Formats: sequence, structure tokens, C-alpha cells
Amino acid sequence: MRIIYTNHAKEMLIFRKIPKSFADQCAMNPDQTLPTRQGKKIYLKDFGGNYLKLVVAHEEDILVIVTLHWLAKRQIKV
Repeated sequence: MRIIYTNHAKEMLIFRKIPKSFADQCAMNPDQTLPTRQGKKIYLKDFGGNYLKLVVAHEEDILVIVTLHWLAKRQIKV
């Protein structure tokens, strides 16, 4: 699978100080995957103190990262 980041997602990597390697790990091996109403998916990965949340669109063999942010563990019911 190829991973592509939208311009917004690239900006959020910088603004939210999220290492791209963390986002890549989440995209390739999420701990949890949830559907959205818009046909996209939410990927969650546990990085110790918080979860990384990605909003992902699937286009054939490409994962398009739309946006991403940290999510406090207390906000997730796993």
C-alpha cells in the first residue's frame, strides 16, 4: 500500500508536532479501525500516553491521509 498525505495532513504533522514515522505506523498497522459516515475510516494507534488518530480515504491501493491528531486515551472506549 502506498501512503499519500493531503496538504492539510502535512500541515497538521508540523503544527501538531507528530512524527511522520508515527503516522506511517498508524496507517500501516492500526490498533483499531472505525468507519465514518463519509465512507472514510478512522485509524487509531496506541503510542503510550495517547492514541494517534488518522482519518483515511482509500483509493484502490493508496491510503490518503486526510487529517490526523493526538487523542487522549480517556476519550476512547476500546
